[in-house]
Amino acid sequence: MRFRRTRPRAERLSEILARLAEPATGSVMLGDVLSAVGERSFGALLVILAIPNMVAGLIPGLSMLLGLPLLLVSVQLLVGAEKPWLPRRLARLEIKRADLRRIVERTRKTLRRLERALRPRLEFLTASWAERLIGLGCVALSILVFLPIPFANLVPATGILLFGFAMLERDGLMALVAFGIVGLSAALFSGVAFAFIAAAGHTVRQLGLSGG
Repeated sequence: MRFRRTRPRAERLSEILARLAEPATGSVMLGDVLSAVGERSFGALLVILAIPNMVAGLIPGLSMLLGLPLLLVSVQLLVGAEKPWLPRRLARLEIKRADLRRIVERTRKTLRRLERALRPRLEFLTASWAERLIGLGCVALSILVFLPIPFANLVPATGILLFGFAMLERDGLMALVAFGIVGLSAALFSGVAFAFIAAAGHTVRQLGLSGG
């Protein structure tokens, strides 16, 4: 009688984050996170670096601190790097485990729901050629995350997180949803930019009239 050998299930990202946050004290370096996610590092890093931008205000300053690594990883994905690389200074960037636990507790349910919904489908949309397009989308969204508009980084950060999960599970449908968020983000920020320019023009005209 033959017994089918079952393949061990890969550790999910939510489980990796929970494991890294387990010790009661101390901190974890970004380089440690990179080592923990292994060969799935591009997708996992996109998710991990996007999460702080989705919980704005939970840990003040953390989203801006992780913004540069997020942009750097996105650019490397765009140019077709085999695996992400971080400068030593960024790799040694420390996150307090207490802060990491707060992020894990806040996002655990959402991450687990996403992980249960994901599965390999439309895999051509996560092939190596498509990863360049995903990288381009992540670069655009990373730039929008940097803009100093209160709470406006939630939408682009969500797009980056979905791109990361799409790569992790080879889920092309999730990649399509993320590309939709790129378009939505572009429309929203274009509207904000137009409103700002219109308001600035009106202010200048008012000053001109009052000065005359």
